[in-house]
Amino acid sequence: MFSFRPVTPLSACAALCISILFCATVHADGGFVGLQVGITDSQDMDDSGNTIKVIFGPDITRHLSLEFGLMDIGEASYRDPSIDFSEADDDNPPVFSDTSHGSVSRSTATDTEPSVATYTGFASVRPQSFLITFRYNLPISDSVGFFLKTGANIWWADYDIVETKAWQDGSSTRRIVDSRQTSAVDQISGGGFIWKVLKTMSIRAEIETTALDSKDFERVRFQLLTIGGQYDF
Repeated sequence: MFSFRPVTPLSACAALCISILFCATVHADGGFVGLQVGITDSQDMDDSGNTIKVIFGPDITRHLSLEFGLMDIGEASYRDPSIDFSEADDDNPPVFSDTSHGSVSRSTATDTEPSVATYTGFASVRPQSFLITFRYNLPISDSVGFFLKTGANIWWADYDIVETKAWQDGSSTRRIVDSRQTSAVDQISGGGFIWKVLKTMSIRAEIETTALDSKDFERVRFQLLTIGGQYDF
């Protein structure tokens, strides 16, 4: 008697990647593996970390390559909102500013508690990715080439929710109240240069742009500038 197991999205994605890699390898004109490091920048978040990426895949033709990658772009975060205690009293709790990534609740003083304002909001995120991209190579000379690339950024990320309380006496506390995980698939695109320093060794520099578009927090864009080495075989 035959039995069938349901196909999960993860296993389907893995099967698709293996099929793509197998079909590309059959018609491959060599391959490559590389390591790149660099900086992460975001116009949407206040602070960002560093990028590290491992790439590998086949050269389908002289001009077209299929790239797979594993990437960590470090932790990116928003700065905590500032607190104004200047007019705080029993009827007026302290005031938070720069609170667009969260919400504020305020309570006036009671017989046992001073007035207090509480900010709760998105604090930081650490995305990691599996990349599937196509790279189109444009030779400039025998040793230098320019390329453009685009494809899928299959990402997952841990992120933190912070709570800050501010009392009328000028004191405040900050704590992480929740840590969650989310994931999605978004586009990643970029371009760069490859300089072949030896027959099988190249230096590669590129800039890429991608976004985290999740239902759990507002869309965040990232620009990645990396440089590293690539071994061609």
